[in-house]
Amino acid sequence: MDYFIKQTDTMSNIRHMSICEICGNKICTSRYPLFAEIKESNKIKFVHMECCSTESIKRNLLSYAENQINFYKDIIQLVNNTSLEEINNIEAKYGTYGEISQGIQIDRDRYVSALISELKGKI
Repeated sequence: MDYFIKQTDTMSNIRHMSICEICGNKICTSRYPLFAEIKESNKIKFVHMECCSTESIKRNLLSYAENQINFYKDIIQLVNNTSLEEINNIEAKYGTYGEISQGIQIDRDRYVSALISELKGKI
């Protein structure tokens, strides 16, 4: 299972409509303005971050760090090999400015600090 934490402009709508598939309570009862998505074979579950196990949180932190490293490697590649093809590759992989500015915005500092806070409480 992969866990991904999302904070969106429509977070309040999702939080009020969704039920945590681990504990059965509404997502909006979480102490975090974030939720975890558990991606399984053909289903995505929305769960409270605090319902995730210690190992799941650690996997999530590692996955997040690896994704950030890959993103910055792609930026370095673009700087070293600036071309329309490289720009198109970046936009295809991460989205265009228009798509990102109109879509999901992730507050990365809040995401990481919430994961670490929850991990601290579980140790």
